[in-house]
Amino acid sequence: MLALRDALSDAIEQGYWAHVATLLDRTDDDLPSALSANALRVGDTSGMAPLHHAAMQGAHPDVVDDLVARGAWRTLRTADGETAEAMAHRLGHVVLAEQLRPRPAMEIDEETVADLEIFLRALVEVRTRRLGRRLRPPQVGPLVEHPEATMWVGVPGMYGGFACRWTDGASEPTVEVRSWSRVTGGSGRAHRITVEGIELVTRGLL
Repeated sequence: MLALRDALSDAIEQGYWAHVATLLDRTDDDLPSALSANALRVGDTSGMAPLHHAAMQGAHPDVVDDLVARGAWRTLRTADGETAEAMAHRLGHVVLAEQLRPRPAMEIDEETVADLEIFLRALVEVRTRRLGRRLRPPQVGPLVEHPEATMWVGVPGMYGGFACRWTDGASEPTVEVRSWSRVTGGSGRAHRITVEGIELVTRGLL
């Protein structure tokens, strides 16, 4: 599985986009769920997702269309806080930058998003601190872009991770986070995150 992930990362970084599409089209039973249009190289600290590489390379617009159709997140930021749109602008790929501009599907101000991200990051750090791993901070942007989706944050060594989605019917923006580890019985937790903080809702089996 790691070999497949590395093969995908190699193809992305080298701009072999036809091969990227072939790998993403695979339907093997053992295909890792992380092999997606938002996959990062294992051990990556830059936060460079496929759309960032497409922006950096000045890829053909069809490449961006294909990645977005496969679920690539325009809102995703690198470790330096740069979106693919900003990267394309910086490098002079003006037409591509317009294609990469995030299209939020819900109205939510940047300060609220930032507050939610702070608490989400804190929850992930507390739940994984004993693993001794430095994780890329999760972002709320993809949920603003795809409000019906569930964002999965996998944690190496945890054999589990965090499933994040908007809470239906909430009076204020509320992220529901369900987390668990397959090797630790009763490790399941369900939390709700608002701009006011983190609330534990359920523990045990989810």
